[in-house]
Amino acid sequence: MRTGRIAAKSLSFAVGLLSLGAETLWVRTYSFLGESTPKAVALVLGVYLIGIALGADLGARLCERHRGRLGEALVASLLSASAVILLSPFVLAASVKMAPEVLFGRCVPIVLVFLPAFLFSISFPICHHLGTSLLAGQIGKSMSRVYAANIAGSVAGPLLVNFGVLQLATTQLAFALIGLLGATLGVAVLAHVRPARVLKIGAGACALIAGASIAASTGPRNWLIESLSASELPARRVVETRQGIVVGYRDDGQGDTIFGGNVYDGRTNLDARLNSNGINRILVLAALRPRPKRVLVIGLSIGSWSYLITGFPGVEEIDAVEINPGYLDMIRDYPAQARALADPRVRLHIGDGRKFLRSVAPGSYDLVVMNTTWHWRAYISLLLSREYLTLLQSRLAPGGLLAFNTTWSPDALHTAAAVFPHAYLYDNFAICADYDWRRALAEPASVDALLAVRPEGKPLLTEADRPLALDFLSAKRTATAADLARKAARALEVITDRNLVTEYRYGR
Repeated sequence: MRTGRIAAKSLSFAVGLLSLGAETLWVRTYSFLGESTPKAVALVLGVYLIGIALGADLGARLCERHRGRLGEALVASLLSASAVILLSPFVLAASVKMAPEVLFGRCVPIVLVFLPAFLFSISFPICHHLGTSLLAGQIGKSMSRVYAANIAGSVAGPLLVNFGVLQLATTQLAFALIGLLGATLGVAVLAHVRPARVLKIGAGACALIAGASIAASTGPRNWLIESLSASELPARRVVETRQGIVVGYRDDGQGDTIFGGNVYDGRTNLDARLNSNGINRILVLAALRPRPKRVLVIGLSIGSWSYLITGFPGVEEIDAVEINPGYLDMIRDYPAQARALADPRVRLHIGDGRKFLRSVAPGSYDLVVMNTTWHWRAYISLLLSREYLTLLQSRLAPGGLLAFNTTWSPDALHTAAAVFPHAYLYDNFAICADYDWRRALAEPASVDALLAVRPEGKPLLTEADRPLALDFLSAKRTATAADLARKAARALEVITDRNLVTEYRYGR
């Protein structure tokens, strides 16, 4: 063996990079598979740490018992871990088709999460063994350098994957690239040892798998994401960015359905008579807050809400904030929504809603509409919390109105009622203001306000639709936080930035 020529610190760095890079992909994949519930990070991290601990223990035992064959063990560790990463997308996709109950039981992905962590970490003690000097006074220094290199690689891996690979590649291609990098490293180490024939065969097989994985991941279809989808509708398009995964599903009858993070995020329907996506919740705002000059939309999604708001009488400026630019790519497929974004009154901001709010002056907006996602999703507390709603309240002009989707969480409305003097439910929207907006529902002028909504100059409702407009304005659609509290089987709680009430305690 010529393992003395191997740079142990470089190998330690590479192992950290590959292992934590793969973990980043698994957090993304498992989160998508689990429909964006917040437990994905904790579960993947826990499984990964167990794999690292057991793999490192096995590597230490190999250093004690098989010192003469550590080079071969190092190659086997790198090649086998890389093969698992390369094969993982195929195994996941096949599991959905062949045995979905196993996949949804999380058995298959947990095993696939565990194996790379276990196999890569076998090489870590070997790197220490090869890179530690036994000279007096050098043991601690040389060990710490190998360890520091691994930590540096562990930091670089997620950064590389999140800000590099996923900026340009799909998740399935990212798996292929990380696996290819690991296989290349294994072959490079193979050149410095006298390998057994099985390792040569393994290296060749790994190279073939890497080639097949790259080829399969550069085709027109995103088969991995489509196979893990929670929707039964046929996928029209998949858009991946480092911020998340957006999928559009074909539905010619009700309007295409948009999923973000593998959960329902909206529809492209703009027909108030069909109303398959509850756009009445937006239309009534034209009556509850007549002629708003400045409007803020937080959470653009597919842009259907923004399209409707461009038709509100009196609107002069619309700020739309969206954290995932993938939606903009998806919107291009839908001409009406795309034209709304091109409206000169619309200013688009890519970034975090809370950060944007801090950059604008208090009292800036007459109307704020927030396309809040499901209350049980990861990080949703940051959009439902008392602290955030207080910040939103400060950005409303006198007489301003906030509307957001509670997704039927009673705690969301309870929290809004703790911040605003008047916060009531309309369908599943919390509509909040410093005045009782419910009085406007019964005013005769409110029907005219709905009929006056004309995006692109085209009326959504006509005189013949007055009964429908009256139904949209029905007080039966409303409820108070007290109403929800009486129906609840528990005491409602105020959501804060820290308590994660809807995500964990009362989440899915």
